[in-house]
Amino acid sequence: MTPLLRPGLHYRCVNESFVFFDLLENRYFLLAGSSAEAFQRFLNGTSTQADHDELQSCGLTGETGKGRVPRAVSIASPSRSLVDAPLRRSDILSAVASVAAQRRAQRDLRRRPIAQILGEFSGAHDSIPAATGEACEAIAAAFHRARRYVSIADQCLPRGIAMKRMMARQKQGVSLVFGVTMPFAAHCWVQAGDLVLTDPLDVVLHYEPIFAV
Repeated sequence: MTPLLRPGLHYRCVNESFVFFDLLENRYFLLAGSSAEAFQRFLNGTSTQADHDELQSCGLTGETGKGRVPRAVSIASPSRSLVDAPLRRSDILSAVASVAAQRRAQRDLRRRPIAQILGEFSGAHDSIPAATGEACEAIAAAFHRARRYVSIADQCLPRGIAMKRMMARQKQGVSLVFGVTMPFAAHCWVQAGDLVLTDPLDVVLHYEPIFAV
């Protein structure tokens, strides 16, 4: 029996250190030095009791069991973005719907835990088929037109939640991806396969994915 990673923790190795996203607490933190080495041995399946004690003292592990060694998020590497090419002009109704969806997401984030909001995307959402190129272009155009009515500065999360919700209602599957970089910064974007819907490609490539839903 080995310790299990605490529920809600997601990680990414960046420059020999580990960045963690604690979804339940809505915070990021860094694991470096000997603690990072202990966690690497934990991932490799070669950890010692001293490593287990170290990780538990850091709040990373809890119960013991027969669970799998936790894996880092796996998602297609983005290679293109709709934002980098001229988008067709969206109809006004779609743009208004995207404004309303973003404002709703902003309200939800003020009133509800992020884990609860992202929990909407589990279960039935897992069976939604991958989004079509036509649907991606339409939603990207709607959100692009909405920029004149909704600020995009520091609003990547409500924008991403809003877009994923709208696509889900159309039965179009996309991923909301969270990424990190060092010196520490975090960002999130919407992606369908290797296609980015919300950001220029060079912005997204600056980040390493840590969580996706």
